[in-house]
Amino acid sequence: MINGEFALYILLLCFLFTSAVLFLIDLLGSGKELFVIARRLFFLAFSALTVLIAARAVTYGYFPIFTFYETLLFLAWAVTFVIILLERSYGFRTVFPFAVPALFAVLFFAFFISAERASLPPEYKSIWLFFHIITVIAAYSTFTVAFVTSLMYLSVDNQLKKKKLSALVSKLPSLDVLDHYNYKLVSIGFFLLTISVFLGALWAQNVWGAFWRWEPKEIWALVTWIVYATYLHTRLSGGWQGRRVAMLNACGFATVLFNYFAVRFFFAGGLHQFY
Repeated sequence: MINGEFALYILLLCFLFTSAVLFLIDLLGSGKELFVIARRLFFLAFSALTVLIAARAVTYGYFPIFTFYETLLFLAWAVTFVIILLERSYGFRTVFPFAVPALFAVLFFAFFISAERASLPPEYKSIWLFFHIITVIAAYSTFTVAFVTSLMYLSVDNQLKKKKLSALVSKLPSLDVLDHYNYKLVSIGFFLLTISVFLGALWAQNVWGAFWRWEPKEIWALVTWIVYATYLHTRLSGGWQGRRVAMLNACGFATVLFNYFAVRFFFAGGLHQFY
């Protein structure tokens, strides 16, 4: 990581950490002005992350999504974009204090990952591979925010069953609203994941002569696709709603985490060695 990138990364972490703390304090009801300040810091963090990705693209001459470090940066950017879209389009403000700390954790983890540039063979410079990676990271970003909304749903649901709402949980949206956000996010994520699997298969056929090679990442991508397909099927055809689909969404996100992190570190070196 070069000096300019290092300084920008530290600034980004500072913006996000301060924003996360202020969002949490605001949720506890310490003052109306805190949300405005926290939101501005969050937008500054988003701007810093955008500049960081753009600067890396200019410096190395390719869009930075081909190493684990680069995918973490783009994942964080995509999650940030989804959060902003939810707040701007639907007024979903309470997502901030739950999602921003998780976002900070991802970027803090990325800080310790090697930031070396990718050295790509010619076959990796493909438009099919580019959009395959873009769409899968975009899918993971929506699944991440969907998981956050599921946790919010389960928190409200648990306390309603106990007939005692804490001051924190009482400020969250209703169960119906959270269930709606959850469904919309999973639907978009599933669509993007489906496109990603299709594009990856096309690229694999061109490069390796086979649509499917039963690589660990391919297997777990299929498992993830099946879990989220089950979520949508049970919700639309089976009449499932609420707690059961929130739990199923959490299971789906567990497969996302396993594929993105565990497969990367414990089954690395195959056809997906760059990401």
